[in-house]
Amino acid sequence: MREHYSILEDTLVGFFLEPWTRSQKRKAAQTAKFYFFDLGVTHTLTGTKTLDRNSNLYGMSFEQFIGMELRAYLSYHRLKEPLSFWRSLHGYEVDFVIGDHTAIEVKATQRVSQHDMKGLKMLREEAVFKEYYLVSQDPIEIKKEGMTLIYWENFLKRLWEDQVFSI
Repeated sequence: MREHYSILEDTLVGFFLEPWTRSQKRKAAQTAKFYFFDLGVTHTLTGTKTLDRNSNLYGMSFEQFIGMELRAYLSYHRLKEPLSFWRSLHGYEVDFVIGDHTAIEVKATQRVSQHDMKGLKMLREEAVFKEYYLVSQDPIEIKKEGMTLIYWENFLKRLWEDQVFSI
């Protein structure tokens, strides 16, 4: 099925985010995610005129925005680290995984809850990654259960200052 979509990548309309499949404790999904290269393209194709803060599309857009920043960072720094995601067959998910060292969950919420950390907690059981981030719109930054819960602007500032992960 992926071969049918190669034209999308060849024309630079977007890119596939491959799944991280090295999971030992939970069987990982094998299907890649596709992201358009720009949020404006995504919104135009979906017919979005306004983006409601409480909509599912807002959360997906926020995730795509952070993903594009991660992809740009890796590219600009010429890091050959794979950017992928993890999803178990039971529905647990972590939005972005960089190499085998950093896991990043993105939530558009303004107040992080235990539920928001579920995917990262499940992935932590693999004992593979060094860093676990939950990037959100919650201004309170804390370390909790081996995870860094961080406001998105602070995360991006640290990312571009080379303070998020070390390879």
